[in-house]
Amino acid sequence: MIIDFSIANTYSISEKQTISFQPTDYEKENNLHYIEVEGTKLLKMACIYGANAAGKSNIALALRFYLNFMVYSFYNNTPNSNISLIPFLFSNTDMDSVCGEFDLNFFALSSEEQRYIKYSYHLKLNRQKIIEESLSYYPKNLPRLIFNRNEDEIEWGNSVKGAKKSIKDIIVPNCTIISASSKTNLTIIKDVFSYIMARFNGYIGIFSEGISQDILKKLDEDNSFNKKAVGFLSYADFGSISEISVEVSKNESANPNEVNNEKDVTRRATVFHNYNNKNYPLPLGFESSGTIRLLELIKPLVDSCATSMAIIDELESSLHQDLVEVFLRLFLELSSNSQLLFTTHNQELLDSGLLLDDEVWFCGKTENGNSVYDSISDYSGIRKETSRKKLYQAGKFGALPNIDIQKLKDLFNEQ
Repeated sequence: MIIDFSIANTYSISEKQTISFQPTDYEKENNLHYIEVEGTKLLKMACIYGANAAGKSNIALALRFYLNFMVYSFYNNTPNSNISLIPFLFSNTDMDSVCGEFDLNFFALSSEEQRYIKYSYHLKLNRQKIIEESLSYYPKNLPRLIFNRNEDEIEWGNSVKGAKKSIKDIIVPNCTIISASSKTNLTIIKDVFSYIMARFNGYIGIFSEGISQDILKKLDEDNSFNKKAVGFLSYADFGSISEISVEVSKNESANPNEVNNEKDVTRRATVFHNYNNKNYPLPLGFESSGTIRLLELIKPLVDSCATSMAIIDELESSLHQDLVEVFLRLFLELSSNSQLLFTTHNQELLDSGLLLDDEVWFCGKTENGNSVYDSISDYSGIRKETSRKKLYQAGKFGALPNIDIQKLKDLFNEQ
């Protein structure tokens, strides 16, 4: 579970910005909002508001990039390939030399001790290589080094047992030790790799080009998931949906005699609507954008019953207000060890009773284009009964678009 994470020099984030899941004030009457890990309470959600182009989506994209890079860089990067870092460029013109930074404090399950242990991870990299990487853990509430990497040099902590040379033999400048550890017997590092890989269930962006193949694969191969998807759409008043079937076809470029991986196939879904005791098939592409959006959101709800971390950009996209609130209410009630980070423009949520003050963050931009983030809990003197929506609309938290309507009128009235 994430305690907090910090990002610098990535996308529109120049100076180090931190999003924390640590509550500032525990509210017993809202205990559905908390996870307890080894005596530490953590929030289940972080919600980010902001004007268009302020950078609210960029913190979500940056977290996705770094979590993916932590675990998949050994598999996705060839030894000489560039790292797909997009650094802050408004004060720099040389994209290749700018270093992005990522810090993550989290709890992960130790396979040896069979309990959750706190870890701290640091990563600094440019588009060619990793400059710094380190991992520490807290087996008895005091930090102990696991490794500290400075480009090609690796310092190992005393607690690391196993063939450390195996890491040295396979590590390359553009992949993390965390990712490479999956090919070794270094249990203390593989625990982190396995936990992040299993826990991070991807990123749901704004619907634009149809549902992902990953969701279709899940609908095709997981009967329980498919049943929940059908039920969710039906109970959410999306019509009398009785079945979702998925057809798998080979791509023209695939080997006709053997399908080796997911790139060789394409899946297409058909939704069956039942009216007057008769099923009517409708290709998924003919369904409303709201239906497709809700199908995308079913996976984090199903995963929330276990242990997961979901990132959703503009949660309310194509959805009615009531459905947004139902989704959040279900997430809070179903999840026990899961967390959710989402961005939104939906101001009604501020007074819905579904968000605590320390779960709500606002993103604004400085004069040099740097995105900055702060929480309602960072502001003093706010009464509990005061409408957060009205305070936001009045400019108390910033993060509002600065619109000059007169200049816009003048612009369009010009001959």
